[in-house]
Amino acid sequence: MKKSQIFKKCIFLFCSIIVLMIVIFVMVKYEVEGEKTLPYKINKIFVISTVEGTPIDDGENIWNINVKQANDLYFYIEKSDETEETIQQITLQNFSITKAPSKGEIAIYRPTGELENLYTYSEQNYLKESINYSGAEIDDLKTLEIANTGGVISCRVALDNLGNYISNDSTEITYDGKLLQHIGINVEEIKFQLRFDIQIQTNKNVTYQGSISLALPSEEIIEKGSSNFEINNFEEVVFKRI
Repeated sequence: MKKSQIFKKCIFLFCSIIVLMIVIFVMVKYEVEGEKTLPYKINKIFVISTVEGTPIDDGENIWNINVKQANDLYFYIEKSDETEETIQQITLQNFSITKAPSKGEIAIYRPTGELENLYTYSEQNYLKESINYSGAEIDDLKTLEIANTGGVISCRVALDNLGNYISNDSTEITYDGKLLQHIGINVEEIKFQLRFDIQIQTNKNVTYQGSISLALPSEEIIEKGSSNFEINNFEEVVFKRI
């Protein structure tokens, strides 16, 4: 084989290796960093932590209250200034418990009522299912609709069946974090970590997916009765096209 042919083959092989290395670098970079420019992003998550109770008429006691702890999550979805795309659908799915509480049973609920009583009639547990919000003209949490140019979606992450507070004291009961004290539960026993995926699908039939981890509930739930906090930093949430 002539030297010129060997030289050409070496150049071709070298160029092929360089191209392959660039492709691998771009793929790895995308896996780590995801999409740099999104048509829609999460602006904040607002968490409201409360304690609720369901009275039970057992015919024997003045008070028999089944206690639960609820965390209502509100996701604020914001449109990018550069995009002309609209929201087709937003999905919350793949819920998993990465750190379980020592008390209670975790359940995921969708809104079913009006704004002042969003979760009054919620019964189905979506822990192993998905919650789908459709793009519409305006937000309507009850019917699972979000404004197609950005708005708010919600779900509830609850700790059900924490225990029953039974009493024959005629004093009126306050349905707040102090119910946990009445049944001997402290904050450490109900702390847990939740992980789930959020998908944003646009009218261009492009879907972006990212994973979010949350530590719940608020640590002030017992002493304050109820509490809330905001999450504004999403630098660790990587969105990719799927």
